[in-house]
Amino acid sequence: MRNANGREERARQDQGGLFAEERQHAIEEQLRQKGKVTVEELARRFRVSPPTVRADLTRLEEQGLLRRTHGGAIALGNTLYEPPYAERAVLHQAEKRAIARAAVALVHEGETLLLDAGTTCHEIALCLRGFRRLTVVTNSLASAQALAENDGIETILIGGTVQARRQATLGALAAHFLDPIQCDRAFVAVSGVHPASGFTVVDFDAAEVKRKMLEKGKQAIVVADSSKVGQVAFASVGPLTSAHLLLTDADLRHEDRLALEEAGLHIHCAD
Repeated sequence: MRNANGREERARQDQGGLFAEERQHAIEEQLRQKGKVTVEELARRFRVSPPTVRADLTRLEEQGLLRRTHGGAIALGNTLYEPPYAERAVLHQAEKRAIARAAVALVHEGETLLLDAGTTCHEIALCLRGFRRLTVVTNSLASAQALAENDGIETILIGGTVQARRQATLGALAAHFLDPIQCDRAFVAVSGVHPASGFTVVDFDAAEVKRKMLEKGKQAIVVADSSKVGQVAFASVGPLTSAHLLLTDADLRHEDRLALEEAGLHIHCAD
């Protein structure tokens, strides 16, 4: 028994002090936070060989928890837990703020905007507070409250089912609310941006509203930090051609940008 225990302990130490199940759980957590991982970074983190990491990724893919890519893996949005709004707001915050600044640079006084309920869109709302004359239609409770503090901004809150976890109004009622509305620009956040699968989110209630927003903007703009690129979530918002522009951050990988541009998407990377 002692020899068996010794072999087990050595095996554990050879794998960076973690059993395979523990390491795979840690990989799932990193995917949830970052959206993608590479074999090289995981091998360094866990102090194991690349073949050991590839075996972990293969096991997780067999369980339907990720999708293997060349050199790593990407998250599948429908299998991963979406944190509450307050937790999501602090993830990739610097990137979201850079995207928000780039988004606001497109806006002119007197315009009418549609503003989605993602945390990146809330950063846009905070930047819009310096304008003197705007109309903003939004389904974000947090953004509506922030914009209402500026008398020069007419803020219209979309009616619908309130989802406290997302600080948003969603569902069929929210989508129908948008029927008579046209706007200069629509800013929409998504969970996944993929060359083949297009824009995706975690459920149909959100997808329905986001799809309608993109249809209602003379310029339809998707905002998503680079961790969302390559991901495919559960519900389709639309193909890449349903947006005129993707605003993302400067960490977008060159190969990802080429794949998206070849699929017909125009991209601006914010500094």
